[in-house]
Amino acid sequence: MYMKMKAFLMFVLLFLCSMGTKAQDLGANYNENIDYPITEIEMLKQSKVTWVRGFVNIPNLFLQNENGKIVGVKENAIKTHIPTLKFIQAKKALGDRVKFILSLKIPFELYTDTVPKVGTKEMEYIFQATEVLLKTYDMAKNIEILVMGNEPEWENALDTDLCHADGEDYRAFLNEFANRLTTWKQANGWTFDIYAGALNRVSELPKSETVPAVVSVVNNNPNVVGLDLHVHALKINQAEDDFRIIRDKYGVTKKLICTEFSMVRALNPHVADALGEWGTKHGYTAGMKIYEYLNLIAEKANTGTPVSATEFKSLFESYSWYPKNWYKTFYEVFKKYDTYAITGRFSVVPGGARAVYDAKTEMWELGGIYFSRYLGLDADGFYNPNPLLYPDFIAARDGLAVSSLVGGQRELFIRWGNGADKTGILLVTDENGTEVARRSLDSENDYTLVENLVPGTAYHVALLKSDDAVLWKDDVKTKSVTGKFPLLKYQQVDEYMLVQLLNLPADVSSYKVKLDGQEINIVNKNLNGQILTAEVTYKDGSVEILSTTVRK
Repeated sequence: MYMKMKAFLMFVLLFLCSMGTKAQDLGANYNENIDYPITEIEMLKQSKVTWVRGFVNIPNLFLQNENGKIVGVKENAIKTHIPTLKFIQAKKALGDRVKFILSLKIPFELYTDTVPKVGTKEMEYIFQATEVLLKTYDMAKNIEILVMGNEPEWENALDTDLCHADGEDYRAFLNEFANRLTTWKQANGWTFDIYAGALNRVSELPKSETVPAVVSVVNNNPNVVGLDLHVHALKINQAEDDFRIIRDKYGVTKKLICTEFSMVRALNPHVADALGEWGTKHGYTAGMKIYEYLNLIAEKANTGTPVSATEFKSLFESYSWYPKNWYKTFYEVFKKYDTYAITGRFSVVPGGARAVYDAKTEMWELGGIYFSRYLGLDADGFYNPNPLLYPDFIAARDGLAVSSLVGGQRELFIRWGNGADKTGILLVTDENGTEVARRSLDSENDYTLVENLVPGTAYHVALLKSDDAVLWKDDVKTKSVTGKFPLLKYQQVDEYMLVQLLNLPADVSSYKVKLDGQEINIVNKNLNGQILTAEVTYKDGSVEILSTTVRK
């Protein structure tokens, strides 16, 4: 026997895997502020969100516009766009547990001819800018979902009141866009899923030309995985109406995601309402307006004397017009219609809302899980949560059957949530329906590790009751082999540390993982040591040693 000694001292590299996650996963939406997630990494980790979403306005940032015509691409602006870099830095800091969604906002209303025809220079410039963006900072390799469009009912509109738009040309554009994206994916080895959208207020727009155009692309183009819906509701039942219409009227059977949702339209008409009797009971005047109260408590929070969460919540719940527990109501709809990913406002970027409210201010901040300026900071320096939404957010998150799902090339790590039935059975089958694994959940552990899977292979994973009724299910795909040399990596998944060996060749017979010379499992509560090594034994008897330092 001889030793093949190859020591690789490397920093931790968190890799992006193309594993899907269970339905109804919660996330954080940052809209155009894609440079902001990097500033809230610890809050995002603490919240245990599964998705982070942002959008890029392609025409405003990256296209040359002359007299209402697209005349070129600002390649240097794309390649030096710092928010893009920070978006990717946030993905790498959060690791495999959190998946990223990028939406492409393309408001054709900026141009005199609205939607360009397929084959025109104008359309080619859009595609060129998108391809450069996806290659810049390896954007395409760090996103799980790419959404074509952002509320096109208005952004393509010839008449915004009627939502009259160029439906046929937009349908042709989306089909061509999806096909181009697929070609680039195949050429570059990219694995993100393509969605169309995001349709907003579907139940309010029965005569829209854009809605059926987008839906037809989703239903008929095999390169499109699903549809993104936005629900900015005026009434609390609108989420149900929007999803029902998409599933029942338009017959969409593919995946649905919801990357924006709120009830801000129901709140805005009341921004100048008086505090009334509640005001006199709490030390304010009855005539003080809501916007004046919000300005006042923002000042108090800024000086270190914020009002209590109880006071804040009691004000809004004193009004009959406030839709109590709307977040819970929406989430129940998302579950009912099997919504794959859900990203509501996480916080509102300071400066992203008006510094001082007035009688015309839109109350977007009330739809965030955390407040950036109303209730101060907690002991860890994080924003205090929004008491109107946070309890329902936590209940939804903690009621999930699966808390985390992370995989590599040959294994799948499932961290079970509070909603899982620990008497259930885990079933894994391959794409042919052949049973790969069937086992009872471990009553002493809150996770399951499935090993000996095949790289680059699709699997169906389900949690079953004793009578084989399905409690939870998902379709996942293991990561493909991407190199000729083995790699040793580790990452944190909730309170666990997961060790992974990638790119193992076919002639490997076994391996051992050690921490400071002591053998360990690949799933651990922590890694209390300095040097992580893997001893890889080949069928010819040779041994290769991989090594990495453990960063604290």
